[in-house]
Amino acid sequence: MHHNEPILPTTTHDGIDLPDVPAEHSPLERAAWQQGLEQEVLWLLTQKVSSIREEIYDRVDEILLRTTLEATGGNISQASHRLGISRPTLRSRLRQLKIEMPTS
Repeated sequence: MHHNEPILPTTTHDGIDLPDVPAEHSPLERAAWQQGLEQEVLWLLTQKVSSIREEIYDRVDEILLRTTLEATGGNISQASHRLGISRPTLRSRLRQLKIEMPTS
């Protein structure tokens, strides 16, 4: 955690301390997320990226994996379970994205 980041209140879900977030996202919040993604795809089209799908998947996976690992305290078994993938698959994807694996 960076020194300037605010400390958020947390709630324990399935043994994992997670920042308090609303139980549901409003349709407006979902629309804003989708609109942001659409804008990013359009921008990537102007940049002549060879594989927009791969670029977006990598960005989403990086956020998904980092957030899940952080929430599980770096526990690969818990993270892979919550992500619905095997531990070897998680480790492989972490290497592909050059995300430092937690030390056991």
